[in-house]
Amino acid sequence: MTGAAATVGGEVCAVGTRVRPPAGEAAGGARPALAARGVGKRYPLGPPALASLFRPRPRDEDAAGFWALRGVSFELARGQSLGIVGRNGAGKSTLLRLLSGVARPSEGTIEVEARVACLLDLGVGFHPLETGRENAETALVLQAGLTRREARRRLPEVAAFAELGDFFERPIRTYSDGMRLRLAFATITVLDPEVLITDEILAVGDEAFQTRCNRWFDRFLARGGGLVLCSHDLFQIQRLCDRAIWLDGGSAREHGDCRDVIRHYREAMGTAAAGGEEGGGEAGCAHAPGQATGLPFEVVDLRLTDESGNELHLLPRDATVLVTADVHAPAGVPQICIGITRADLTPVYGVASDMDGATPEQIGPARYRYRLRFPRLPLTAGRYRLRAHALDETGTRLYDTVELSFSVAGDDEHTGLVRLEADGGHDGGGGMASR
Repeated sequence: MTGAAATVGGEVCAVGTRVRPPAGEAAGGARPALAARGVGKRYPLGPPALASLFRPRPRDEDAAGFWALRGVSFELARGQSLGIVGRNGAGKSTLLRLLSGVARPSEGTIEVEARVACLLDLGVGFHPLETGRENAETALVLQAGLTRREARRRLPEVAAFAELGDFFERPIRTYSDGMRLRLAFATITVLDPEVLITDEILAVGDEAFQTRCNRWFDRFLARGGGLVLCSHDLFQIQRLCDRAIWLDGGSAREHGDCRDVIRHYREAMGTAAAGGEEGGGEAGCAHAPGQATGLPFEVVDLRLTDESGNELHLLPRDATVLVTADVHAPAGVPQICIGITRADLTPVYGVASDMDGATPEQIGPARYRYRLRFPRLPLTAGRYRLRAHALDETGTRLYDTVELSFSVAGDDEHTGLVRLEADGGHDGGGGMASR
């Protein structure tokens, strides 16, 4: 594997790293911007004995070790976006490092046919004694191949996006993590890559910076940029990605349409939280109300009641209901999302506190409440799940999910998810329709 190595804010990246496509590939066919072919990464278990430095390691000993990733394959077409999801230790970060050229695969190949930039671990790659301006200039020279004069002409763009003020002229060692992120991402925007590889380090930024980054992502994708995004924030994955890979134990458990993969992953995580065979313990997993998680944003109560405060499990047709979600959030004012799905996780409705401009009400020390009233809830008969999601104050990282089940009574003949008012003809007669 060959290619120039450079640094962009968070991590050392491989720029223009290319592996010759396998023999027999159609020369005239459109090659993907990025591809993994049977990629695996093995790490030896324990430090090698001193004697191993002077003698070849036996073949069976060399084959031993921990495979963090194995047999992963995918293609990223130009203009396509790919999300990577999975539990902690599933191999997500390892895959990103292989794709970016930070690490070499133990087996398989990585093919790159595009200008790639990456933004991974904070703090790695910046020279702590150099200023933000000097680090950005070096990154533009090494990563984009600009001359020093060209890089200096582009530095005002970096400074404008980062909004660091006087700190742009100060050493990196004086920066907070959020300031390092601003500088790293601002440099990426000037590089104008064809493919960007990044993880959830954007969760470090404040709300205004998150908004600015999201707008840049939208423009980047709209003009045909490619994205590989690894995150526990499933909402962000769904918003930005059209394809997804679910990694489990170092292997690709599922690869396909983003909505399908996320739905299956959420369903498996719900099974994990309920004590199923998946195993759990990850932020964002669905669990029942009252189960403590100790997370900095934690759903501590979720209730579905009538207007008198009586809890409901079986709703009559067209019932008026109240949803109340309480979140313990010592880390800051949370964003709270309420969702309703069918029992098979088919989405029906979702809203977040920042969407309707309703700031959760503080009802005690570090405790916040979000309430919704649904008049004449028009769900068709069947079984449903009510979910409350606790997100950080920027609304970008999912921490906790609580769910409860309920049913809607009836034996109506309507198909679909909801019953809607509609005219049954041209005589003005009212009726119900479903969709």
